[in-house]
Amino acid sequence: MEPTEINGGRFYARPLHNDERIDDTPALAVCNPGAMEPESVDSLREKWAQETMYTWAVCEQTNVEMIGLAVLHLTEPAVLDVLPVGDPSRKLPNDPVLVQKTVGDVVEIRGPILRWAQAHGIEVAQ
Repeated sequence: MEPTEINGGRFYARPLHNDERIDDTPALAVCNPGAMEPESVDSLREKWAQETMYTWAVCEQTNVEMIGLAVLHLTEPAVLDVLPVGDPSRKLPNDPVLVQKTVGDVVEIRGPILRWAQAHGIEVAQ
């Protein structure tokens, strides 16, 4: 399965990048799930290709900056972690007519990713 974007309202999940346009490497260095060894974008892409772990950069809808990391561990059953990058209380810049969001609000992408997983026949532990 190819990496795909998942729209979740104010947040979206996109494939990780490390190219001339977008480089998620610095954000990955800040956001490291406790039990995981630090990973590179390339090694995480390889895990996606091997179908052992799916990962996404979580971004605010108007920005490509990675403010969260979503990790779907393809175990039986699968486990989904959604982790903020940096200070979860940091307020995100946004249009003043919209409700203020923080980096910690990236967990809102959990629902859309769970629905995506279910649509692809992946059972995720609650």
